[in-house]
Amino acid sequence: MPDEFHELIRRVQRTRRTRARVIVDECLAMLPHYRGIPEAHLADVRRSVLHHLSLFYRRTLTTGRPLSFEDLEPSRQTARRRAAQGVPLGEFLTFFQKGLTVIWEHLMASVGDSAYLRARLLDRVDAIISNQTQLMAALAEAYVDERERLLRFREQDLDDFFRLLLVEDATENVLEARARSLGLPLDRPHAIAIFDRGDARGARGTGLGPHEMRRRLTRHLRSEFWLGRSREGLVALLPPDPDRCALAAAAGPAADERHVGVGDPARGVEGLRRSAGEALRALRIGSLLRRGERVHRFADVEILDLLHIDSNSSEAFARRVLGPLLHARAPRTYLETLRQIVRHGHRIKLAAAALSVHPHTLTYRLKQIRRRFGIELDDPGVRLRVQLALLILDAQGPVAEARRPRRRRGGTRAI
Repeated sequence: MPDEFHELIRRVQRTRRTRARVIVDECLAMLPHYRGIPEAHLADVRRSVLHHLSLFYRRTLTTGRPLSFEDLEPSRQTARRRAAQGVPLGEFLTFFQKGLTVIWEHLMASVGDSAYLRARLLDRVDAIISNQTQLMAALAEAYVDERERLLRFREQDLDDFFRLLLVEDATENVLEARARSLGLPLDRPHAIAIFDRGDARGARGTGLGPHEMRRRLTRHLRSEFWLGRSREGLVALLPPDPDRCALAAAAGPAADERHVGVGDPARGVEGLRRSAGEALRALRIGSLLRRGERVHRFADVEILDLLHIDSNSSEAFARRVLGPLLHARAPRTYLETLRQIVRHGHRIKLAAAALSVHPHTLTYRLKQIRRRFGIELDDPGVRLRVQLALLILDAQGPVAEARRPRRRRGGTRAI
């Protein structure tokens, strides 16, 4: 039979729409994310608050029984929707904490001076706390599961996008559709960076996964980025001018020998494809030839790319131009003389100062180079070829020196 306590429940239940407005208004005032959500999402929030108010009155307050699996299923669906909408978990759960406070305060105010009703409400405290704990656990579990599921799908979509970005036959329409679905800002300039696998060349480092790289980039880069996997390594969409030191720190210790190639900044799908190709070429050139550095910008190696520095033809060109100077019997002094005269724009005094010799000595060496090796620096075409050959030689560094035959004892000494 209905009694005074159940009459109280029916009375407060008739005001649930008013209580729902109070809960929503107070939460909107204190939760920044909810203030900016679309009206359609906000309408769904109001329906959810009404549903949970009815559930509280109907199940917890009236019967005092635990919530069943069926009771909690709509709550789980709400949690999944909020996760998909990007609502922060803390703000989402605050709605339910605030809701319980508003309900309890209204109940105590509705009791008035009745000791009987106050005692009956206090009898429900254990059930209220138990059901609230059960509800919060179900909400958090469903939210986290959905976020993890969405994250896995998003990671897979990012992987697919970056793989397509590095494939020549991928259509631009497909790439644009993928970029839009991922929310990538194609209208703003970004640079593509490729992190190779430090252990792919037999290095001592271990393979670096996307989760660890994402953590490192967040720590060192301090700006928005997107990361995915490709056959070539981890690919990142970065700000236009990413900090070199931050990229080196994200790549890990020098012992890992992990290199990074960075393309020029660009907009749109076509620009990002170009940047990705540049990053890949910068990575290949830099990791093969510039072993002292680990972050290689395409702008720094563009000339080497034009010279096909990673091919046998570039080395053959350097040997044709410099000829006997690369032979073991040729004094290294002549090669360094050429290097400094080119570096200082063929100005005798500056090059002599760099070599710590008298200008007359440098002039004599240049005559010896012309007479003995046939390198005529008065010819502009020869100057250009010598400059390119030295650029190739310097880029190869220890690699080229290792292929130079050892010099026999008793060789001539240049002045």
